[in-house]
Amino acid sequence: MDFTPAHPFHCSLPVQLRFSDLDTLGHVNNSVYLELFDLGKSDYFQRAAAQRQDWNNVNVVIANININFLHETLFDEPLAVLTQVDHVGNKSFTVVQALQNTATGQIKCFCSQVMVYLDPTSHHPATLPQHWRDCFATLEGRNM
Repeated sequence: MDFTPAHPFHCSLPVQLRFSDLDTLGHVNNSVYLELFDLGKSDYFQRAAAQRQDWNNVNVVIANININFLHETLFDEPLAVLTQVDHVGNKSFTVVQALQNTATGQIKCFCSQVMVYLDPTSHHPATLPQHWRDCFATLEGRNM
């Protein structure tokens, strides 16, 4: 399996592993990848906030998440989480992420998440506000 994103990544967040992130074989435990991807999403949304969105008052939930593991990740590797919004639909958007060894460029794993916007009052899926689309488009440098 190979990973080729549909669009270039504009957000990269260097991450540091902790000793507690390892399993008994010395690899990064599979549950840790979700934590690393959450850090990348937070960084992405903070960057997007500079584009007119108050990310402290958001109503989104993860509807689906898929992780593909390509190569083992070891403690001493220099790593970064790459993040992008790949697609924006009517009520949802897709976040694509990858964990990359920054010295070799090797992708360790990649993730795709569908996030659904919820109406702040009813908490039911609702149309994604235009200003969210605008924030994503500005950060990604393409129409959404």
